[in-house]
Amino acid sequence: MRALASMIVLGLLAVPLGDGVAQTRGLRVVHKHQGFWLSAGAGGGWEDFDGSFGNQGRGGAFYLRMGGTPNPQVLFGGEVLGWFDGGDPDNFERWNVTGTVLAYPSRAGGWFLKTGVGFAEHTVFGAERGGLGATVGTGFDLRLGRNFYVTPNVDYLVQFFDNSTTGTLLVTFGVTWH
Repeated sequence: MRALASMIVLGLLAVPLGDGVAQTRGLRVVHKHQGFWLSAGAGGGWEDFDGSFGNQGRGGAFYLRMGGTPNPQVLFGGEVLGWFDGGDPDNFERWNVTGTVLAYPSRAGGWFLKTGVGFAEHTVFGAERGGLGATVGTGFDLRLGRNFYVTPNVDYLVQFFDNSTTGTLLVTFGVTWH
């Protein structure tokens, strides 16, 4: 899992450099964001049990998000982002269902920042509880075709329940269509 996380982080760092090299050689890298968009992906994550991301909280992760594009640098939509402890027979799960905003600082697109607020659900030993959920993250759209992208993401889910706050770090690879 750590090797996968390292590869994703290196990929997030290398892709903007690759776009810069392409632009200096006269190749223009353009990320076309308009109209409806859809993105889905999977990966892994670590739950923050005790203030540090230890081995006890490893599991799988996924996301599905979609929305509209009022401006090529701003995308609005909704997102379902989840984590599950696949090796635990007691079925630990975390879900955030949020309204989401993706902001692309560059007009050329590519790298984005993401935030969302909405509902959270946590399942432990089969018992569910709900609360407020927030998500912050970053990622990069690596263009493969006219409107098709590979999208590595790093997200942090924060969940607020009665008297507790929990966090989960997710690293995912996805595909995006604009």
